[in-house]
Amino acid sequence: MRKKIDLTGQRFGRLIVLRDTGKRCWRYVVWLCRCDCGKLVEVLSNNLKLGRTKSCGCLQKEIMAAKLFKHGDSCGGKESRLYRTWVNMKSRCYYPKSINYKRYGGKGIKVCDEWKNDYLAFKSWALANNYQDDLTIDRINSDGNYCPENCRWLTLSENSRNGGLKSGEKRKNK
Repeated sequence: MRKKIDLTGQRFGRLIVLRDTGKRCWRYVVWLCRCDCGKLVEVLSNNLKLGRTKSCGCLQKEIMAAKLFKHGDSCGGKESRLYRTWVNMKSRCYYPKSINYKRYGGKGIKVCDEWKNDYLAFKSWALANNYQDDLTIDRINSDGNYCPENCRWLTLSENSRNGGLKSGEKRKNK
C-alpha cells in the first residue's frame, strides 16, 4: 500500500485541499477541496497531483465560453438567430454532408469573400439592411452567390412564394 502524503492546505489550480474524506478509490485518497468559486468537490489524490482536476468544473466552463465568445452572438452554446443564419448559409454552400448542399454548393453557389470568413461583416450588412429575427435571407438571383448586392431579407412566407425563382421569372402554370 502507498504511503499517504498529506495534501491538506495545498493548492492545485483553483482547488485548496481541506481534508481527507476517509474514502478510498482504487487505493487513492479522496480529498475534500474548496474551489475558488466556493463549491466543495471531492477529488482523487492522483488527479490533483497529475493536474487532471484543477477546479470543480467551473474552469472548463469558462474555457469553453471563451472559445465560443468571438463576436457576442454565440456565447456558452447559445447562438443568435442571425449567427445561425450565417453558419447555415455557409454550410449549404461548402459542406457536402449538408442536407441542402446539392441545391446550393452542388450548383456552384458560394458566399462572397467579404462574408465567408467574417461574421461581423455579414452582421453589419444584415443590420444595415433591416434584418429582424422573423426574416430569412433570400438571394434575388437564385443562380447568384450570397453577397450584399444579391441578398435581401424576406419573411418565410414571401421566400416560400418565390419558390427559388430567378429575378424577373414567373411561375409556370401546370
